[in-house]
Parts: sequence; C-alpha cells; structure tokens
Amino acid sequence: MGTVTIAATYGAGGSVVAPRVAEALGLRMIDRAMGRSQAAAAAAPLQDAERYLESDELHESRLTAILSRAMSVSGLWAGMPLPPEDIGYDQRIMETEKALRQAADTTGAVILGRAGVFVLAGRPDTLHVRLDGPMEARCRQAMVITSTEYNQASREMKDGDRARHAYIQHFYPGEDWEHPRHYHLVLDSTAVSLDTVVAIIVGAARDRFAGGRTGA
Repeated sequence: MGTVTIAATYGAGGSVVAPRVAEALGLRMIDRAMGRSQAAAAAAPLQDAERYLESDELHESRLTAILSRAMSVSGLWAGMPLPPEDIGYDQRIMETEKALRQAADTTGAVILGRAGVFVLAGRPDTLHVRLDGPMEARCRQAMVITSTEYNQASREMKDGDRARHAYIQHFYPGEDWEHPRHYHLVLDSTAVSLDTVVAIIVGAARDRFAGGRTGA
C-alpha cells in the first residue's frame, strides 16, 4: 500500500477527514501529536518565543529553552533535522520519527500532523496533503466540528496555528510549512464538503500507490 500525510490548520477538518481516508484505504490512522488542549497549553510560551524573536537581543539558547517549555507542556512533536545538543532534542522525538518511518516502510498509514510531510519527504509511496482555508471559514467550520462557540473556536484556531507554525519554523529552519511545494494536494476544505475532500484524497492516493505517477 502506501502512506498519506495530512497537514491541516485548525478548522480545516483534518480530524474528520484523516480517519475517513484511513478507513477507505484500509490503513492505520496515526493522529496528530497536538490536540486542542495541548495547543492552548503551548500558547503562552509560544507568545514568549514570538516576542523574543522580535527583540534586538536574540540568543539561540534562550529561544530553545522557551520552545522546549512549549513542547513539554503541550506534547507537540514536529520532527527536527538539527543535532540533539542544539535544540533540547529527547528520546521521545527520536522514537516518534522512527515510528512514522517504520509505519511507512511496512503497513502504510494515514498520518495527521506530526510533521509527516517533512519526515517522509521524497518517498514515491507517500501522498502529501495540506488542508486549509480562509480564517473565518475555518472558524465557522470548527464551530460545527467541535460544537464550540465562536469566541472559543477563534481563540483555539489562533493557538493551534501559532503552535504548529512556530515549531515547524524553529525545527525546520528555511522550510515553509504552508508552501505548496511540499504537497501533492492543497485543498481548501472549507470551500467544498468534507465528503468531497475525502473522495479527492482517496482517489489521489490510490492513483499514486498504484504507480500512476512517479514524481516525488
């Protein structure tokens, strides 16, 4: 079979789409490391990091400490190519990255988040997908998916987007999580139904796994 990685911003429907894609393809589902509560927990230290990045006195060790604190309280894992001594890397991160590669090498999987697009980059047996949409539309969709009020959904959207962006930016310097070059499919999952989004991803995955295309 093969593997599908899905990167999704808050409210884009990743938590709905990914399990349904996994079921349709008969693949194991590997959920994202950071849920709503973890993103909220990471919000404060990430705000500290953002303020620090904008300051005139930037020391990498201090920034690392702030981001490590966010990782500790949130459980977020983003994967990283830098040496462990440079970023506070620990065994949990190494094991997570290893597990993603092992899943791709054996049974295949649908991976939601976890920087799967970077960990499994360049593999011909993997389809990389990004789900996004306008902020207001994502907020409205999140209200339906999570049964939350507008203000709470808006706050969680900002926390979640900030958390994932900050970690990718720090642990993958020079890479842009949002850039379409990393993905085979980029879908506005607020513009069409999530049923349609699932169908598009499943069809594209089957085509890629069957050798319909050989490009990375």
